[in-house]
Amino acid sequence: MRNLPENCSMYHAAKLNISESPIRDAILFYGKRYTFDAVFAAIDTLADNLAAEFSLGKGDTLTLCLPNSPAAVFAFYAANRLGAAVNLVHPFLPPEKLKESVAETGSKLLVVYDLYRCGDYDFGVPTLVSNSGSYMGAAARVYYRLTNRRTAFGRAFEPYLKKRGNPHVPEASFAAEEPAVYLASGGTTGEPKTIAHCNNVCNRLCAKAQLFLAEPIEKYTALYNVLPIFHGYGLCINMHMCMLMRKTNVMCIRFQAKSSAKAIVKTHANILTGVPTMYVKLLGEKAFTRGDLSHLKDLWVGGDSVPQNMLDAFNAVLKRQGSSARLQTGYGLTETAGVCVVNTRHKNRDGSVGLPLPGTQVGIYKDGHRQPAGEVGEIYLATEQRMLGYLHEEASPFVTADGFCWLATGDYGYTDEDGFLYFKQRIKNMIKVSGVPVYPSEVEAAALSVPGVRKACAVGVENAVRGQVVRLYAECEEGQGERLRGEILQACRRLLLPYAVPREIVFRAKLPVNLIGKIDRLALERACRSEKNKETK
Repeated sequence: MRNLPENCSMYHAAKLNISESPIRDAILFYGKRYTFDAVFAAIDTLADNLAAEFSLGKGDTLTLCLPNSPAAVFAFYAANRLGAAVNLVHPFLPPEKLKESVAETGSKLLVVYDLYRCGDYDFGVPTLVSNSGSYMGAAARVYYRLTNRRTAFGRAFEPYLKKRGNPHVPEASFAAEEPAVYLASGGTTGEPKTIAHCNNVCNRLCAKAQLFLAEPIEKYTALYNVLPIFHGYGLCINMHMCMLMRKTNVMCIRFQAKSSAKAIVKTHANILTGVPTMYVKLLGEKAFTRGDLSHLKDLWVGGDSVPQNMLDAFNAVLKRQGSSARLQTGYGLTETAGVCVVNTRHKNRDGSVGLPLPGTQVGIYKDGHRQPAGEVGEIYLATEQRMLGYLHEEASPFVTADGFCWLATGDYGYTDEDGFLYFKQRIKNMIKVSGVPVYPSEVEAAALSVPGVRKACAVGVENAVRGQVVRLYAECEEGQGERLRGEILQACRRLLLPYAVPREIVFRAKLPVNLIGKIDRLALERACRSEKNKETK
């Protein structure tokens, strides 16, 4: 495998084919195949048209609000080729929040998909709407149109993929520390932030593929892609690695256990990545648990804590159905492009989240002192995959100690004598529902927007399928709870991602407070755990 040049754009890195793979198909999307030649032709045409029509270019930002689809690939690399940064947002983000993200990143152009629930909402910038069904095979396209109703209206995106006679725009270059990607994160404190990444971070991670794959890279043909590109892991290990290594990206617009189980088997995908919820649901599908899985070589799960009994059950299915792979865990942050510590087939340890990738150091700190193996403390990461920083924050998020530039993760854990990392719990308050970060402060703000709600506190409750769900504690006048329940849910559905909408609302005349008068979140979390323990007895 050839070396990747330093400081090249992600577009340029993808063009190089450093694995020298002969595979022709870049994307398989619901029955329709796109060759690498066709994909790069679409990217180049789109780049020329966006430059001519919207003057998109060096130093600008394009916001993408898209699920996994060829449109996401075309738009991302087209902007990168022009020297523009790409702001990747969740396709369920409410319009008000999307408008804030567009403004925060100084975006010149926005692309949304046809099912995005915004109508003709004014985002303050030109908005293009992508027809996801237009990229599918004939049968899937008909089914998509019959079962989905278009909810976003505006100028069509797809005409910009056609040649218009616009002049060819030369490929732009990026400086080493210039932002190429913006991703949303809870930071290391649980408060929403926007992360800036340069090209090098994503390129370096993907170029390490052979270091964590179980077999020589030439034996791989396809990856089944569930994680969307607004997810750091989905962006790098799924989309960009497939482009960089010339492997087929089997794109899934939305994970549905039954259809996904069939697709994984039918397409002979070699790699699966996902969150615990996905794997739990696959265990309930006979198409997967009774299918030929001999083609699966590597599977990883992350984004949340993984119960050992789930790993054992899934690995038993893999072994029985002919796969040499085992479901492995890993660890990383959006601040580190998704993953920097990982278990592999050849180097793994039960209960751990793996060993650091080359270029990454793990330190465990407590009270300012680095801890020896076996001692629990906050996990610090020093890695060449680290972010540039948080957008519009001048203060550095990094800490220099013991000769390294560390990022304090806000997570507790420890290492063993061999360097394997063990994750214990999050210090930050973030809740993860089906692997999607939910910020309690946003849930609480939505609830407090309802007149009559005096105080609010959102906590995570364990759930066998979703990992966690949101329980909202609300303080209001006695007897007003049932009246307010519907209004709170209505406000949450309007202002939040569906994952963040509370599954339960518990009303109390008084919420507990600590010595300084703040809501005692820990007391409420303990109450949740106590209730859970009683249920399991």
